[in-house]
Parts: sequence; C-alpha cells; structure tokens
Amino acid sequence: MLKKLHTPIGLVFTTLFLDKLGENIVYPLLPFILAAYKPDALTLGLVASVGTLCAVLTGPIAGALSDALGRRPVILICIAINLISLLMFGWAGSLAMVFTSRALNGVGSSTMGTLQAYITDISTPENRAKNLGVSGAAFGLGAIAGPALGGGLVGLGASVPIFVAAALSGYNLLSASMLLRESLPVAERQAPRWSALNIVAPVLQLVTRPGINRISLAFAAFNLSFSAFTSLLVLALKDQFGWNPGQTSGLFVVVGVTLTYVQVALIAKAVKRWGEWEVNRYGMGLVALGVMTIPAAQILGPWAASMVVFGGVLLATGAAFVIPTARSLVSGMVNQRNQGVTLGSLASLTGIASAAGPVAAGWLYDQSSLTSFAFEAGACLLGMVLLGRAPGANPMASESSAS
Repeated sequence: MLKKLHTPIGLVFTTLFLDKLGENIVYPLLPFILAAYKPDALTLGLVASVGTLCAVLTGPIAGALSDALGRRPVILICIAINLISLLMFGWAGSLAMVFTSRALNGVGSSTMGTLQAYITDISTPENRAKNLGVSGAAFGLGAIAGPALGGGLVGLGASVPIFVAAALSGYNLLSASMLLRESLPVAERQAPRWSALNIVAPVLQLVTRPGINRISLAFAAFNLSFSAFTSLLVLALKDQFGWNPGQTSGLFVVVGVTLTYVQVALIAKAVKRWGEWEVNRYGMGLVALGVMTIPAAQILGPWAASMVVFGGVLLATGAAFVIPTARSLVSGMVNQRNQGVTLGSLASLTGIASAAGPVAAGWLYDQSSLTSFAFEAGACLLGMVLLGRAPGANPMASESSAS
C-alpha cells in the first residue's frame, strides 16, 4: 500500500487528500476558536472567505509558474505554504494571525490546477480520465476524514487536530521532496503568459455569452449559497442547538459520506433518467430545501438533531447533483481548444461567488439567523430560475418519459 502511495499518481493523491483533510479539520473548529477573539458571524464569514479569495487570485500565478519552471517546484512550495498555514493556525494568538493563516492556506491550495496538469503530463490518452479521477477521490475522502479526525481528537484540545494535520502535511512535503519527479520536460516549458492572470476579462466573456451564461451564473449562485451555508453551519449549530465540536464534525462526516456515495453510485443513473440539465436543477432545489431544515429544526425539540442530519443529507445529495453536471454542461458547450480557458473562467467565477457568500450571509446572520438561511436558500432558487429548462425541452414529454 505504501509503495502505491509513493508512485507519482499516489503522491498527487496524497497531496490533494491532505490539503482537503486540513481544510475540513479547520471548518468544524473555526467558530469555537474564533469565540476567544470575535465570535460574530461576519468575522467568521470573512475568515472563511479570505482563503477562497486568495486561492482564486493566486491560482493563475501558480499555473503560469508551473508552465515556466516545471510542476515539481510549484507543488513543493504550495505544500510548504500549507504546512506553515496549519502551524500558524494552531499557534494563533490573535485574530490577525488567524486571518493570515487562512490566507496562506488559500495560496497553498492554489496548486490544484498544477496538480491536475501534473496528472495530465504523466498520463496517456487511455488512462487520463481515470487518473484525473484521483482528484475527485482525494477531495471526497478528505471531506470525510478531516471532520472525523477533528472530532476524534478535539477532546484532547482544540489545537491537537490542527497539529496532527500539520504533521501529516510535513510528511507529505518530505515524501514529495524525495520521491516526486518533474513531469514537464525543459523543452516543453514556456515563458509565463502574464496575460492569463487577468481573470476579469474571461469571466466577463463567460457571463455575457448566450446559453453558457445561464449555466455559469446558476452555478455561481449555487456556490455562493453552498459556501455561505457550510461556513456558518457550525456557528448556527453551536448557537441554536448547543452542539460541540465533536457533534459538528460528525455532521460533516455524514455530509462527506453522502456526497461521495451519490457521486459514485447515483449521479450516473440520475443523469441517464433525467439528463444533466434537469439533474442540476433538482440538485439546487435539494440544497435550498436542506438549508431551510436548520431553522425548521428549532421548533422540533427532541427531534431537532435528526432534522439537522436529514438536512445535511439533502444538502450533500443536491451538491453531488449540481457540481459535476454544471461543469459537464459548460464543457459540452465549447470546443476542445477552449476547454481550459472556459473551465478556468468558470472556476474563477465560482471562486469569487464562494468568497462573497460567507461574508454576505455572515452579516445577515448577525441581524437575523433566519434571514441568513433564507438568503442562502434564495440564492439556490435563483440559480434554478437562471438555469431554467433545457433548450428545446418539452415539459410534457419529460413527464411522459419519466413515467
């Protein structure tokens, strides 16, 4: 097993897995750590957003540098930055250090595109799709293992899970330094294309192009909603239900397991029956419903916990429907030569939305938690409206074929 992890694909899997693990260890603990400094929801939203925003801004830079200098140095530098960010977060003695650590985590996470380029470099046309599936598997497992590890270790101290994640990141840096080989030959490297760092123009082209703009804006609305909800969920559970870090980590495990199961076992069947467009719309509806189960749970007394878990399952199922189908729909509307630019622009647009969501929802939460949840659910419903029905779809025909 260890030998497999030390192969190039195994090392890429480990890097992605540990990156997601560290991120998901932090989320369930964040409101409890911030309580010592400034416990309001706006501050929590800002802390959650700063990493996302830094990843959006530095992602193109990491990609350009990897084209010029090779993949290996960029990957190693980003692993080292993630290690530093976890150590800073564990030792944080001020709110400024918390913000700095999350910003560094965003910079370290900007290596996602470089890691996918590394996979493409070492793959053949026959196994490229299979190897790129490594990124999805690593994200899914990290989303499960992070909260599980955090919930299991938090009883030893709030910082213990973070230092464990830092130790794993240190192992990752050491093994990658020793074993990861460069995948981009010197002859194929090119000078950095700094014009590619302008994310505004490609995003504007994406949102103004007829047809594709509906999908892109709908996906942005979904990301705004999803990031806002997941960032503030733990605070809501702490404030309104008195949940502790172990309980909130358990909910994140349920969400991660559901998300992974639906993507592996159900998404293909759903797309085959209803088509990508309708599955995407149904997914946003499920997310909106899942969001509103949290305020609804407040009136259920002893059944509140069950309602919260049910809401988490709805949310994860909806997200598993939306994320792959949105990217597939956008990809299917452009030719092969424009895939990279289009999907990169989509990532920038959704990253900006993901950074804006927690801030807006956090400010609303400080005014009224119900208003914040309504805003998040409303953003998903807006996505459904923006997407509309598939071009040329016949509602009566769809109902007839489904029956």
